Amino acid sequence: MPDELVIHIITRLEPGGSAQNVIDSAVYQARNRKVLLAAGPHTGKEQLSLDLPENAQYLEVKDLVREISPLKDLRAFLELLKIISALSPAIVHTHAAKAGILGRWAAWLANLGKKKRSIIIHTPHGHVFYGYFGPVKTFIFKLAERFTGRVTDRFIALTEGERRESLERGLGSAADWIVIHSGVRFDDRHYEHVRRDLGIAEAETVIAVVARLEPVKGVEYFIRAAAELRKRCPDRKLRYLVVGGGALGAGLADLADELGLKESVLFAGFQRDVYRYLSAADIYVQPSLNEGMGRTALEAQYMRLPVVASRVCGLPDAVEDGVTGLLVPPGNPGALAAAVERLIRDEALRRRMGEAGRLRVLEKDNTGHARFSAESMNIQLENFYNKILTEERAAAGGGTR
Repeated sequence: MPDELVIHIITRLEPGGSAQNVIDSAVYQARNRKVLLAAGPHTGKEQLSLDLPENAQYLEVKDLVREISPLKDLRAFLELLKIISALSPAIVHTHAAKAGILGRWAAWLANLGKKKRSIIIHTPHGHVFYGYFGPVKTFIFKLAERFTGRVTDRFIALTEGERRESLERGLGSAADWIVIHSGVRFDDRHYEHVRRDLGIAEAETVIAVVARLEPVKGVEYFIRAAAELRKRCPDRKLRYLVVGGGALGAGLADLADELGLKESVLFAGFQRDVYRYLSAADIYVQPSLNEGMGRTALEAQYMRLPVVASRVCGLPDAVEDGVTGLLVPPGNPGALAAAVERLIRDEALRRRMGEAGRLRVLEKDNTGHARFSAESMNIQLENFYNKILTEERAAAGGGTR
């Protein structure tokens, strides 16, 4: 086992659940295996810090980019093929759409003619079957994912919702899938004077969203719901906190201004310490058009915040409707506003849902750790690796491959 190599391939190590989980997994797995983390370049100020142990290495694949670029994609594919062919890893584990397609085909080609093949695993970290692209691009990705699924040994979904929707769209078979939640690191620090530092009065009710400012996160609908709430709750002092950076930042600020919300909406920009900002909130909103799990919705529940979230993909697995929060149709500012108003006007409901959310995210699973924790994720992933490697050895010994 110490000589076994696992290669993780991801497009970019940018802030977000997928990249943080890959780094966490690499660090944990390096205790028992050699690990190589291959990723495309990311030079923005929001880049994640990379602190890997001795048994784990990082390799930048300079042509591995998120955008479709035939020439760069070909060069990235050839580089990945070269790496996998030379190192003959026990497992190639790809993450997200672009790295998943290029990495899995590179691993499949590298396996040809080899007696000892690499097992190919893919974690989509939320599918791209709706919410991300227009109809043409979505159709292309659907075809590419279905075709690439044929050379994939196993899939890991973050939630049952993601697994179910992927199967409904023809991605693999039920036997190919396992569900392992994205691992969240919970923070026990106590925060003081956050509202004062942000210029928020204690008497104001604060509604927060934490997200990349990209279309799929639906922050536009959060802003439009704020305008609706101004009409619904003229008797309440409401403030809106938007935490995150991205391409839509300036446009969303302009939208808030156009809707007369300039003084009500605070854009905090990208922040590494998400819990500090959640500590200033009374209600958390996740208005995503698609979400594999909803990492920040879980962090908010840990902070005893009731959650209003879109009923899409994995969010119903993260937020229990009517118990820890309220689920609404995606892309619907009116429904979003109605759910938030209900929580604004019922403080007892807010407290009850907040306490239920805290208990739910800290509930222990069969690993002995909180079921949404990084510890649980890493133990389950390690057990899964051991299981499929044992099955692979048995099959190879029996001559079935």
